[in-house]
Amino acid sequence: MQTDLNFCMNSYLMYRAIVDHDRRFSDELNPWFYKNDSKRTPICSSQELDAHLNKEMNTVLNNGPVALMLSSGMDSAILASYLPEGTQTYTLHCKSEGGIDETAAAKKYADINRLKHKVIEIEWKDFEDFTVPLMKNKGCPIHSIEVQVYKAALQAKCDGIKTLIFGETADIIYGGHSKLLSRDWTLEEFTERFSFVDVTKALREPRVIQDPIIPHCDEAGYVDVFGFLNAFEYDVSLGFYNNACNLGNINFFSPYASSILGIPLDLVRIRNGDGKYIIKELFCKLYPDIPVPEKTPLPRPMGEWLKDWTGPLHKEIKADHISEMTGDQKWYIYALNRFLTEIVGE
Repeated sequence: MQTDLNFCMNSYLMYRAIVDHDRRFSDELNPWFYKNDSKRTPICSSQELDAHLNKEMNTVLNNGPVALMLSSGMDSAILASYLPEGTQTYTLHCKSEGGIDETAAAKKYADINRLKHKVIEIEWKDFEDFTVPLMKNKGCPIHSIEVQVYKAALQAKCDGIKTLIFGETADIIYGGHSKLLSRDWTLEEFTERFSFVDVTKALREPRVIQDPIIPHCDEAGYVDVFGFLNAFEYDVSLGFYNNACNLGNINFFSPYASSILGIPLDLVRIRNGDGKYIIKELFCKLYPDIPVPEKTPLPRPMGEWLKDWTGPLHKEIKADHISEMTGDQKWYIYALNRFLTEIVGE
């Protein structure tokens, strides 16, 4: 494995991951990469998805105590419908002004399905305390959701839970990333659109990396965004949750992740405002009296928590544009900075 600090810094800020699995930040720290090579079930309709999720949930329920991470969205609400009465559910709540509060909506689904419901409070101190252990476990800077999932794993462990169930990858597999799928993108356009941080504004030696996207470009130079998400983002996303659950010594399980869309994605339908149409059809069948909930981002009020953060910064990171960045972008700088100063030590 090649040590390449510059490549890894740029890769993390652009993709939240080291995209070349033969590279690492330092000689002393080999990164952990998640890769799912298991066979996935093709799904062509909401009826087939219903049968698949029911089967997957029955399987995991036979393997010890489980709990569901329940948000206000469709994906976890659907999973709640397959759980036996009295099963534990958890909802994350970030204690911050202006933060998204999903607890009331999540409790509604728990009550309908007669499930137990517990709120897990997330504070900035959790990020201060858990970020470094999670990064050491992964060998790479982390996504902020990993801190929250890790705290949930610790709670679940205390409650005697063996497996945490998540709705992760439903957006990737069933066309939920409507903004990314909203138009045709050239390689250059999509690289700029997908990058989480503009490395030219963040690093002293920026390097634009396009390796994960190039294989999904057609002859005319346009990107198959849906193909890219399912080939690249699928594993990266699952890696966030697996790292946190692994450190928390609890099993991770996502019933959606073992499925794959078995027919071409209807981009016209999505671009007309009907994203995740197969998921929506199933949700409406299971909850006919509840309006389809609007998509909400993961609850992480980084804009509030990091509004005044400007460093001190590692020598490789520029300070010039940090004040212009969003809260989530500041988080990636913050995590990289702590990784370089507290783990790599250069």
